[in-house]
Amino acid sequence: MSAGHHAFTAREGVVALAVSLALFLGQGIVFAGMGLALFATGQALHLGPAALGAAFTTVIVGASAGATLPVWLITRIGGRLTMTGGALVMAAGLALAGLASGLALLLPAMALVGAGFSLLANTPAYAMIAGWSGPRTNRVLGLYLMIGALGNAAGPALGQALIADGLGYWRGTCGLALALALLLLAVLRDPPAPALPDAPRAAGWWRPLLGLRFAVLASTMVLSQAVIMTALSVAPAHLSPALGWNAGAVARVLALQGLLGALGTGLAGFALRHVRAVRLLALSLLATALGMGALAQGGALMVNWGFVPLFGVGSALVAMAVTVLLMEWFGHETGTAGLALCWTLAGLAALGPGLAGVLAQWTGSYAGAIWLLGASCVPVAVAAGVLHRAKPIETPSSRA
Repeated sequence: MSAGHHAFTAREGVVALAVSLALFLGQGIVFAGMGLALFATGQALHLGPAALGAAFTTVIVGASAGATLPVWLITRIGGRLTMTGGALVMAAGLALAGLASGLALLLPAMALVGAGFSLLANTPAYAMIAGWSGPRTNRVLGLYLMIGALGNAAGPALGQALIADGLGYWRGTCGLALALALLLLAVLRDPPAPALPDAPRAAGWWRPLLGLRFAVLASTMVLSQAVIMTALSVAPAHLSPALGWNAGAVARVLALQGLLGALGTGLAGFALRHVRAVRLLALSLLATALGMGALAQGGALMVNWGFVPLFGVGSALVAMAVTVLLMEWFGHETGTAGLALCWTLAGLAALGPGLAGVLAQWTGSYAGAIWLLGASCVPVAVAAGVLHRAKPIETPSSRA
């Protein structure tokens, strides 16, 4: 009998909490706090906006390059060792970044950090959750994403504390990543049956991924990640003393929007009982667009009352809505493969911070790039909204 037919067990709870903690630290270290860390490092190494944009871009490229590796690794060494290895790779990248005196070492360090995150979160964690939780997967997934979103709240505060304390962001977060690796190795256990087969067994499993629905979902994931990564990476530089902001205030703003995102994700499970996931996706994209506009304006009123709630909640719900729709429309097998593909394609999100850095170098302001990315969410939201009448797709895996 599979784990999904048993009552809730202590092992299931331990696994769910462990993978959630991994996402919490991964989100906080790799993305939420990285903008502050790179901004401080850039000042110390005299790097310009384009160079910092390239560094953050490399994080996303590394995460994209590693996105499909878990599907291959889980079938060979299991989810426990895959996620433990991801924490070690991330620690190695953070340690290397602490030794960097220029881009020659900083860029490969950022690639390792990004690759470690992909081995640690999302696809491998979903496989572990699905393997242990069975029919409870969606509920546990909501908890997982909510705890991960709390990392977006804790990351800026942690980053600012490590930078100001003299411990150093890179050394401090490297220590956390090593501790996480030890914890995962100690408490994770692979499910009785692998949640991800070596390859989907049903013939033609991939054909639905060539359709319009998957194209819209993949485009949504790419754009939302570009928007999130750009906002987190450029906010410390954009909200400058010229606009009345200091480093502590920026860290608090980023932490608060992350906290609201976590709360929104936690409530999304209840919202999905009354609102279809595709409509929630469209509304989340529109809220994200409005939040980016508020950030571009840069005033305290717009940032605190526009960017923080709209971007915080909206951007956090996009990934959850996409994940739910992948499983609803394509079934577990094809949907899981589609999720891994989405995260691979999300490497294109690297264009966001890179574009923002180049535009800021040319124009002297990040506002133009922020406006551009925010406006791009609107047509994607409309495209998602027109799918509100879509019915689940019958795939070979869903018939099996």
